[in-house]
Amino acid sequence: MKKSIILGFAFLLCFSLAQAQEKSLKEQALDEFKKEHYNEAISLLEKAAIETPHDAEVYYYLGWFNHYRAYDSRPLNGYDFSYSKKIFAYFEKALALNPDYGDAKYFYGAECSANAFIAMQNYDLKQLKYYYQKAAEKGAYPAWLIEYGKNYLNTCDPNAILFTGGNPDFDVCMYLQLHHNYRTDVTLVPIGNIDRPAYVRFIKNGLKGGVRNVNILLDEDQIMDIHPYKWDTTSVSIPVSEALKNEFNLAPDYQLTLDITPDLISNRMHSKIQSEKAKKRTYLSPQRAILLHIVEANFAERPIYFTNFVDSSFYGGLNIYFQDCGMLSRLIPVKVSETPNSIHEQKFEALLKAENLKDLQSVKTNNIPRISGIVFAYYQATNRLAQKYKQTQQTEKLKKLIGLYKSHIILGWDPEYEAQILKSISE
Repeated sequence: MKKSIILGFAFLLCFSLAQAQEKSLKEQALDEFKKEHYNEAISLLEKAAIETPHDAEVYYYLGWFNHYRAYDSRPLNGYDFSYSKKIFAYFEKALALNPDYGDAKYFYGAECSANAFIAMQNYDLKQLKYYYQKAAEKGAYPAWLIEYGKNYLNTCDPNAILFTGGNPDFDVCMYLQLHHNYRTDVTLVPIGNIDRPAYVRFIKNGLKGGVRNVNILLDEDQIMDIHPYKWDTTSVSIPVSEALKNEFNLAPDYQLTLDITPDLISNRMHSKIQSEKAKKRTYLSPQRAILLHIVEANFAERPIYFTNFVDSSFYGGLNIYFQDCGMLSRLIPVKVSETPNSIHEQKFEALLKAENLKDLQSVKTNNIPRISGIVFAYYQATNRLAQKYKQTQQTEKLKKLIGLYKSHIILGWDPEYEAQILKSISE
């Protein structure tokens, strides 16, 4: 019996070793990356590049993993532009081997964007423009994405502040502003970057000829000292613009009242005063604190918009005041549940026009798999507007919208989902 058990274990061990040996260096590197063993993953890929020098995917992963290690893990010792040059070289090699490698184009653009943020911190407009042009020349902003960025910007009212998600929407909009002088009245603010003191300082100052500033009422010391703030759920009152008060028939002294909840917690037990029962210390994250500050300092003067396609935790609870405008939401001074205008019908109609969708179908031949899914925003917007038309019995408008969906929006990527949308808007 014991001999059988020993033989069984020996067989399993040999089987496991054989499986490990069957995995290519590239596959082993992916396994290491999933475990966040970045150095090991990169080392395996460097060996794979020698073993399989014509595998575009190996160079793609080398570029991506080095990019990730530099910007998305802990700070990297010894980082300088020579490191970035190495990342560019990997993506260029991947694209030389496979010119249609969409995700290599995306990460090439992401590396350009990382360098562009350094240019922002240095207030270097020439370098800022250079990196966005470099990304465009490498194909990071195909026609369908340029069109998407224009639709984003055109949804905004004049002089708006637009909180974007990340690389897909922020970068293409920055490129349009810097190189096409397109809707430069709008200030783009990537919501995930507002916890960085250098970037907060940059958007406070702006950059002449490049980026319009936003009103930041913090001084230099406060900005450089951005950190998690001790916080319990607290109500904050925010001034509202006269235009919004008139639009929503609000009293002259009306203010937007927000219940701001903490979004960080520690295991440290704490009581503020001696008579209070101790509880876990909670904090307002730098990102949420700066978001609150920007809204508080600008809502009385400028329209504020948010992308619809980031994790809702980034919104800090503001989304109960979001009026849906298609691909974006407008911050309004009353809860959406308290108004019949949960969607801005005119904004949807301005978006869903044939002239705004001329390049959408090109996503099929110039696909960037990592981000191309954002075009399904058009499907969702079509469905939401159709429901509005059905509720308000606007039959002729609904017929035209169904025709637009069939002629310009359906891509054939997900027939089952596309059929569900068509059924939903047609019933």
